[in-house]
Amino acid sequence: MFKNIFQSNKLTRILYGSDFHGSDTVFRKFISSGLQYKADVLIVGGDVTGKAMVPVIHGEKNQYEASWFGHKAIATTAEELEKMKKEISGVGFYPIVLERDEAEELESQPAKMSARFETEMCQRVREWMILAEEKLTPKNIILYFMAGNDDLASIDATVAEFKSIRNPDMNHSEIEGGYEVVGLSNANMTPWLCARDVEEEVLEQKLNTLTGMIQHPERTIAVLHVPPYGSGLDTCPELDKNLKIITQGGQVVMKSAGSTAVKAFIDKVQPMLSLHGHIHESPGHFHLGRTLSINAGSEYAEAILKAAIINLENGKVKGHILISG
Repeated sequence: MFKNIFQSNKLTRILYGSDFHGSDTVFRKFISSGLQYKADVLIVGGDVTGKAMVPVIHGEKNQYEASWFGHKAIATTAEELEKMKKEISGVGFYPIVLERDEAEELESQPAKMSARFETEMCQRVREWMILAEEKLTPKNIILYFMAGNDDLASIDATVAEFKSIRNPDMNHSEIEGGYEVVGLSNANMTPWLCARDVEEEVLEQKLNTLTGMIQHPERTIAVLHVPPYGSGLDTCPELDKNLKIITQGGQVVMKSAGSTAVKAFIDKVQPMLSLHGHIHESPGHFHLGRTLSINAGSEYAEAILKAAIINLENGKVKGHILISG
């Protein structure tokens, strides 16, 4: 299968980002950066949905009111309303325009609220996929788009609606240059008990399945949402039982929160490249044997794109750089 492809010396450029958490601005920057940097492949490594809906209440005098991050805004024209919705979407939230009685009804029915939230999450991902097909497909740029531990299963179904988009989660595929791609969206258990949090034993089983798919580990890109334990790509503030940040002597106590199963997988399989997210505070890279591991970090709440440009050539990582903007 790889015989002729291995003879290609073509440089393959990857743009990688993760943990956009619903930020419309960040995803649009990501697509634009892929075009600007002439990437061949774009990879999104998980946690693609936002964390909250923001009610935009239609009130008296045809005004619309909303508040987020302690900021209160009022729109009195259609243009101002669209601007408000765009600002809310830009930081990863979902604006929903409601009459006051509709907002009260939704607030009083948790099941209905959850269903609306899931609908909004899927719709934004759907809009992103439409944009990606419009901008990338004509240029033969491939988009890999994977959910993360924060994301519901319905996100996978939404991505599957688009035949040109590849979901690497528990899948194996190939890209030009003779490179293999596998992925895993799950993370080890977190204090928030997210949708795809699983025990390390489950991660190990899933990673063993991926190992069985890989034909040439030295040419494999492993998109693993959670970083390896103790790699420096997994350092975050330690929390107490009330989910408050622990400090000592006025300094935040930091800890490793990555996966031991992921570390064992990398140590054993030695893929050429592993791409991670999950821990926003720890952008950087780490070498374990021949494997280069990268976490691009995330500042989605500030609508800042954090990403990595990675060049592959002759079956090796020729170079990489982290970008922010």
